[in-house]
Amino acid sequence: MDYINGTVATELRVAKKCDVDLFGTPDQDRKFRQQMAGIQVTLSSFTFDQIGSLCQDEQTSDFFLGPEIETGKGPWASSMDYYTDLANHALEECVASAEPDVQESCSFAIPILFKHLMSLYGHSSFMGGPLRLVNRDFGAHNLLVNDNFDIIGMIDLDGVMAAPIEVVAQYPVLTGLDREPPGHVETKPAAIDNIRMAEPKLKEYKDLVEMAEAGMGMGNEGNTPIASLMLSEAASVFQGLQRYRGHQKWVNDKWMEAYLKLLRGHIKSGECGDS
Repeated sequence: MDYINGTVATELRVAKKCDVDLFGTPDQDRKFRQQMAGIQVTLSSFTFDQIGSLCQDEQTSDFFLGPEIETGKGPWASSMDYYTDLANHALEECVASAEPDVQESCSFAIPILFKHLMSLYGHSSFMGGPLRLVNRDFGAHNLLVNDNFDIIGMIDLDGVMAAPIEVVAQYPVLTGLDREPPGHVETKPAAIDNIRMAEPKLKEYKDLVEMAEAGMGMGNEGNTPIASLMLSEAASVFQGLQRYRGHQKWVNDKWMEAYLKLLRGHIKSGECGDS
């Protein structure tokens, strides 16, 4: 391992008492997010034919795909097989450690509905889909920066894996880029203000990812695979399962409502298509 002289971005923004959701000055924040998008896209440029964690052979130093760190299972050739094991693991974790009110709520069943929704909305459900490298724990808490918020290194790489495109097309965490559940209508004034502040930042980061993908020549005929899915229903469904792992009833209930709206929307769309 090499030592990198830097500070975790989340810690530096607190030490410098930056404005809400800004990493340094507005110019520094823009550069920080641009560099962050570049890292996310660079990782995704490595493609694989299986899903699993990136491991290294201690004897030969060669890299290979092994079991995924969260479930202990894999590699998988099918995205749906991976999503099934991930959902089952989330359900088992909830039974083992969540409070009774979480387990007794209808939203306890989110992982079961997740599997069905991914079969409906997923973009890489079959063998041979676009499997790309991603850091599942990518965010400001794992990025080292200098005093000007230039990114100089990334730490905690246990979450690096080859994954379906919906997993890759997630926003970095702890960066003020939290998406609301699909169809959720917020009523609390403070929360509404936060949502309004986040909306332009979500679009801005998506545009930065699109620029980074275009600069690397990714996609076919000008398509940008990650950016085009960052605000998709499939990416939202995956985000819902990630939020479920926090075992908070009020969070789970919001996502259960969103999941049910997505399910009803798909059914209605199918009915319209048949008429």
